Amino acid sequence: MAAGAWAASPAAAQAPIAIAHAKGVTRVPAAPQRVVVFDLGALDTMHTLGLPVAGVPKAQFPDYLQGYAAARYPVAGSLFEPDYEALSRIRPDLIIVGGRSAAKYELLRKIAPTVDFSVNGQQMLQDMGRNVTALASLYGKQAQGQALVDRMQQAVAGLRQLSSQAAPGLLLMAVNDKIMPQAPGSRFGFLFDVLGAQSALTAQQLPARGTAYTFDDVARLNPQWLYVIDRNTATGQAAGGGAIIPSQQVFDNAQVKGTAAGQKGQVVFLDPKGWYLMGSTGPTALLGNVAQLKQVYQAAVR
Repeated sequence: MAAGAWAASPAAAQAPIAIAHAKGVTRVPAAPQRVVVFDLGALDTMHTLGLPVAGVPKAQFPDYLQGYAAARYPVAGSLFEPDYEALSRIRPDLIIVGGRSAAKYELLRKIAPTVDFSVNGQQMLQDMGRNVTALASLYGKQAQGQALVDRMQQAVAGLRQLSSQAAPGLLLMAVNDKIMPQAPGSRFGFLFDVLGAQSALTAQQLPARGTAYTFDDVARLNPQWLYVIDRNTATGQAAGGGAIIPSQQVFDNAQVKGTAAGQKGQVVFLDPKGWYLMGSTGPTALLGNVAQLKQVYQAAVR
């Protein structure tokens, strides 16, 4: 189907509301009922606030979003690519992109009012607050939205009191037995930039893109903490095909066991879907990830 606008929905007759997002400001009909959501963080927010959803991407959902895999929620594409025929059937009055789908913003805004709720990892709380506030305002749920923003801010503030006192750690994304270190400012660097953990690596110490990082490198760095994001478990498939090797198995080796983190039992397997799939950009994902880290830090000081 060629991209193009279709007839406005009844909601469009109501006074539109100006919504701030990553690409600027878009006027959106009040209380849209046919909302297509391509971004999982935004879907998390919609779910948390009890807002209507009319279309979702085909994706591996975390348990609390599994209901959106039901047949009553039309699949409107993938996390990266819209299905324009599906969109023509849904006739959305609002489209939400972000992260993986943000590149389709310009095309989708020709079809229906579109907002980009991408979150910058270095200002995660500000961007998430913007997104929650915007969606809540569309449906007259400003009080609920503000309460949710306050809850996220308080949870992160509480975590930072613990994480700032913990020894430096190494954050690794694992793709089976291929491991890629992260540092402040990198894709998952919000562990350090926002959640307050100390990093055993600076951005300047990261290996060049495409350079292998090995468990011998981990052993030489000898971090006090190891944080692991299991990409394949998050997505439900191994990159390039083949079997998924869980990170707990991959990290069960002599090099890891010999580090300070291994000896102290401070190897933390972060929730794979909450970190890799959701990017912690949904309220429930963020609060769950914060709770996991608080638990391990508190256990370490007992």
